[in-house]
Amino acid sequence: MGKKEKKDLRKFNKNDLPVFDSDHDFLKEFEKPEKIKSDKKKPDKKKIQKESQPNKHGVKVLDLSEDKNFTENRLDFAELLEESFKKGKEKSVKKTSSMPVKKRIKRYPPVEVELDLHGYNAIGAQIKVRSFIHSRKHQGFFTIRIIVGKGLHSDLGPVLPDVVEQVLQEMKKQNLVIWYEWDKKKKSKSGAVIVYLKQFERFE
Repeated sequence: MGKKEKKDLRKFNKNDLPVFDSDHDFLKEFEKPEKIKSDKKKPDKKKIQKESQPNKHGVKVLDLSEDKNFTENRLDFAELLEESFKKGKEKSVKKTSSMPVKKRIKRYPPVEVELDLHGYNAIGAQIKVRSFIHSRKHQGFFTIRIIVGKGLHSDLGPVLPDVVEQVLQEMKKQNLVIWYEWDKKKKSKSGAVIVYLKQFERFE
């Protein structure tokens, strides 16, 4: 026969608490080793040290290299970014069409200042017109008038209209003048030309 199992000789009171006969029994009861069941796994010390290791600035650095969710999200973001670049290349950026000149000059004010070229020869008129346009553009004027005369008192006929028109065509190519028109629509019948200086840069 095997050894008889020891019976539990402890007495219990009405509250189901053990009653000890002596202090020795009480001490003996508390000296018994008890196994504490725990569902929690012991933390990996190496992993904790790796995750919480501070950098040179004293800030804790998280190691996300083993985080699957982080890696997947990073890959998804890279793919989306690449797709957006491809779409951007496919769609050609439409440039806003510049406003027509006729529409632009409607916003211009009436003649603000004028230059009278009576008494000037061809060379003097060229120099004066260039200087006048540069200075008035710098001062912020929009619309100017240049009086050239009809050449009624000249033996050779009107000279200044052709000279001034040549200067205006050059300055138009230089983007200083956007448009000009003769006072009476025709150069031969006009004694002045209205010039519209380029000031609205944002409409280009």
